[in-house]
Amino acid sequence: MRHTPLIQRALRSLGALALGVVVGTFASLYHGVVFPWGLAAALVLVTLAVAGVRTLFVERYPIVWASVGIVGALMMLAGVDGNGSVLILADTAGLVLLGGTTLLVVGAIAWPRFPHRTTRYDREVERSERTHQP
Repeated sequence: MRHTPLIQRALRSLGALALGVVVGTFASLYHGVVFPWGLAAALVLVTLAVAGVRTLFVERYPIVWASVGIVGALMMLAGVDGNGSVLILADTAGLVLLGGTTLLVVGAIAWPRFPHRTTRYDREVERSERTHQP
């Protein structure tokens, strides 16, 4: 396994965290604009962000940092005190945004990395252990 330099890992982590904060902020601002369409656009934005980070990097730490940024921004903008928030209300749109984002983020972190498949269509089939060998 190849190890990446520490500065590169730190820059990737910082970039993923910043992307997560930006996506979480935009999702919280625009989820309730036009109720079903703004919420759908916010969830599509979160989906594209986590899928992009998961696709771009082989390692798992960038998606963890992006998820921390997204969920952290949503938590801060939802209000952590008893008074609530004016950005994310405790209505259907707000609860679906928080629940859907949580499911998307956990799914992106848990999604396995599949190994590359070889595509040797025109070559001979390799001998397997299960085939009869004289």
